[in-house]
Amino acid sequence: MAKERPISLSETKGVFQVKGIVTGCESDSFYKESKTKTNRAMRTLSFGVEYQEGKVIYVRLQGMELDNVYFSAFDPKANKSVTQRVDWADRFSFRREGYRIIGCNVGLRKKIDENGRTVNDKKYLTDFDACKECADNLKDGISVFVKGNIEYSSFTDNEGDKRTYIRLVPNQISLCGTVDFADENYTIQNDFGQHIVFMGIDKEKSEKGTDTGRYLVTAKVVNYNSIENAEFILSNSGLAKKIKSHIHPYTHVKVHGHIETVIQAEPVDIEDCWGESDAMMRVIAPSRREFIITGVTPSTIDRESHSRDKMEEAESRLAKENKAKADFGGYDDWGEISDLDDDDESPWD
Repeated sequence: MAKERPISLSETKGVFQVKGIVTGCESDSFYKESKTKTNRAMRTLSFGVEYQEGKVIYVRLQGMELDNVYFSAFDPKANKSVTQRVDWADRFSFRREGYRIIGCNVGLRKKIDENGRTVNDKKYLTDFDACKECADNLKDGISVFVKGNIEYSSFTDNEGDKRTYIRLVPNQISLCGTVDFADENYTIQNDFGQHIVFMGIDKEKSEKGTDTGRYLVTAKVVNYNSIENAEFILSNSGLAKKIKSHIHPYTHVKVHGHIETVIQAEPVDIEDCWGESDAMMRVIAPSRREFIITGVTPSTIDRESHSRDKMEEAESRLAKENKAKADFGGYDDWGEISDLDDDDESPWD
């Protein structure tokens, strides 16, 4: 039986979408099959989507064998989604009108539909089965559209510092029209939307302590059983002033923007030459991922649901929960199934 959720705060969900060219299918980490500690089969899929020449966003999907799966349908009488639990062994044979499995939508093969058109052969699969379907059909160089959820987690490193880890988890992987970066009509698609608990905004500083001309937004993200720190970048000074004026710490709000991959490099002088040295660029660290805020949806501003008192109480409860787990051993639990309402209106651009 799953342990009761330790906090009652509503979760702050995040979503992403990216269109581009697949890369990384020849990597050893592309597809792996393994076993969990309880001897259940597990599959992991990791690959990149090049959304702009030389810039890649990496996604990761993981699934394991379960006791049950869930199918969902919309009930017009109740005006809400309803779910049906199905035994794992029956996940491919279950048929009920309007019901689709909750998992990942995959469309990596083509078929001819009833109207004679060539379309994606859409499959609705568990994450476990989607990993294998993608491993069998994804190839470097093909064009895909990927969307999914943003997951925040953290760990403590060897120095005792808390490190935040952000994972982009797809729930749709589909073929799309050929991506051609040289096409003047090509539009970059590397978007995200994230509900956050705003904590503050300040000018971003370089390692030398000088202003970069950008702003750093600090926030917290509420998960099912954790609260994580998050950081975002903002370059629009007008939007930064509006945020400072209207949004205060411990305010819930939805932000949106673009995911950018930044290659970290520095100039280096090559001394072994005749005449002047040749200033080159060298990569000094792996690329990093930045979430650039380009807009805020003011209709989502909520100063009560994640107030300071409620957040501090939740964080205190989680600290006690984590200490108990460390002292007496951990447990496994699965979170609730919930939908992110991503249809908010009147964004700040």
